[in-house]
Amino acid sequence: MKRQKTAVWLIVLLMVFGVSLVTEREANAEEMRVIFECEDIGVEARRLLDNLRAEQERFREKEERIGKREEALKILEVEVDKKLDRLEETRAEFEALLAEKDEEENEMVRRLGRIYQRRDPAAAAVTLSQMDQELAVSILAVMRDKFAGEILDNMEEEIAVVYSTALGRLGR
Repeated sequence: MKRQKTAVWLIVLLMVFGVSLVTEREANAEEMRVIFECEDIGVEARRLLDNLRAEQERFREKEERIGKREEALKILEVEVDKKLDRLEETRAEFEALLAEKDEEENEMVRRLGRIYQRRDPAAAAVTLSQMDQELAVSILAVMRDKFAGEILDNMEEEIAVVYSTALGRLGR
């Protein structure tokens, strides 16, 4: 009877220590070894102890795997941050090149506007009518109103309406 009480007590103690062992790990592991080194703990208690030790080993292995994964993720995070920085630099360079290109195009349109203002309005109207609509409207937009009006007066009515409408939309 005393042996049974001792075995039950040890089983309960084993279960309590087993739960705290999983959460407190190393500190409680040493206490468990001391408690269960006594010879007379019974078959059931030894089986539970073996199960607890196996679970403790699985828990330790899982912790190691998680630790390795965390390290790998940190390395990947650093690499992704570097790539994002390079991408941001490339984007900034691209935007600067686009702005430079736009400025060069705007300067070219201003030059063409000055050139067409010096031409005869009828000749300029013929040339602009045959040109890409967007470019022709851009050229008309940078001209003084008087010259742009004279050129539009010398265009075919349909083309003059389309160009005038496009000029009106530029102001919006």
